[in-house]
Amino acid sequence: MELSQAHVNHAAYLERFQRDLERDHFGRVALMHDGELANIYNDEGDAYSIGCEKYGLGSFSIKTIGSRPVQIGIHAAAMP
Repeated sequence: MELSQAHVNHAAYLERFQRDLERDHFGRVALMHDGELANIYNDEGDAYSIGCEKYGLGSFSIKTIGSRPVQIGIHAAAMP
């Protein structure tokens, strides 16, 4: 089974990038692709747009540096 970009990138973020990024770029947005840090942006919209343009939808992930992962779980089912 092939892991998704989100899984690969999240694991790489935690293992290789988290400490330095949270020290130097807290609150900014990391654009990740294939387990590598592609770039850092000030805005999620910019990171998302550039990720779509450069890699294609589903081929990258973005992470707000220093934020906890958002668990939407049951809340997603309650949304209209």
